[in-house]
Amino acid sequence: MTIQPIGSASVALYITPADLKEHGLTPAGLTLEQALELTRTAFRQAGMDLEGAIEIEAYPESCGVLVFAHVRAPERRWFSFDSLEDLAAAARAVATPRPDAALLWWGERWWLSLPVEEEQAAARLSEFGRGETDRPHLEASLAEHGRTVLPSDALTGLLAYFPG
Repeated sequence: MTIQPIGSASVALYITPADLKEHGLTPAGLTLEQALELTRTAFRQAGMDLEGAIEIEAYPESCGVLVFAHVRAPERRWFSFDSLEDLAAAARAVATPRPDAALLWWGERWWLSLPVEEEQAAARLSEFGRGETDRPHLEASLAEHGRTVLPSDALTGLLAYFPG
């Protein structure tokens, strides 16, 4: 596979017939999902970080597959917490209110989101919880399965219940 950056968030990827055969695939039988997985593999092999959603266009031909991939930067940072006590401590550690912070419950964990540009608050939250940026389809899973606890201004809401 040959990967070539074509912008700050886009690449062109050429997958040879030999690359496809190595994965048990053919250009004619390649699905979009398989092309996406090959694209993710190529990114990993090239040491390129995939933060955000990836959109692809694949053009299979007998001479291989040409894939154009665009990585859409994430809009939110997600953190998960084992306990309500850890979450409350994190809320107390963040100095200023964050009106865009949302809180959900899913999979026996508390999930807090912030806008991606909130780097200082994210650094504080990571001391108490786990950053969840590298989980694929996280936002979709949370939207489908998570229960919204505080849809906005979650840190201020937590401090109202757990002032310290």
